[in-house]
Amino acid sequence: MKKMILMGMLSISVGANAADLPESATLKYSSNYGIPAIMTFKRLGNDYVVAANIHVPLYKIRFESGGKIENGVLKPSYYCDVRNGKVYASAVILDNHITLGKTGNTYSEKVSGNVMDLFTLSWQLALSEGKLPANLRITNGKKMYRVGSLKPLQASSLIIDGHKIDVNRVSVKHEDSTIEYGFATNLGNIPAMIAYVDMGKKYNLVLKNIIIEE
Repeated sequence: MKKMILMGMLSISVGANAADLPESATLKYSSNYGIPAIMTFKRLGNDYVVAANIHVPLYKIRFESGGKIENGVLKPSYYCDVRNGKVYASAVILDNHITLGKTGNTYSEKVSGNVMDLFTLSWQLALSEGKLPANLRITNGKKMYRVGSLKPLQASSLIIDGHKIDVNRVSVKHEDSTIEYGFATNLGNIPAMIAYVDMGKKYNLVLKNIIIEE
């Protein structure tokens, strides 16, 4: 059953089970460049797909990853960065190996622990109520980066469809960069704010609208 989400209309128990995540969610964001971004989350049992579409000047970007939810952890089996319809970079995770890199220049290495992209991590933190999985690395398809600590930031709020929404904010350090997340606490910890750097540009995504199917 699809419905527009306003304050108090959504009740998702965020815990350790895949069933605690919605079956389908479409999150619409505004950005600091005045360009809309849309992130979708789809789940069928323990299988999931996360995709983010951002239209910036001169090209369209799509980030997508998918995999399984095991013991409360999202475990991607693939990630791809698609620009103007062409794969720019990708990663394929199979058993204890990952193959990644720009198209035409990939390499493989062994991995231990968990590997996620920044959008998958937003849903992982929502599911685990702000706890990082053990031995985590972040990938952008080109490289992998070791994740340091998670740091709580000052809480804030958003106005969505005229309703004030409380947001808990955290930052995640990975090598020489930082990702900032904000989660709508009274909307089941839905990712409400995401700030990250891509190819030298910092993007600030702020939630404006949600459609969800439980």
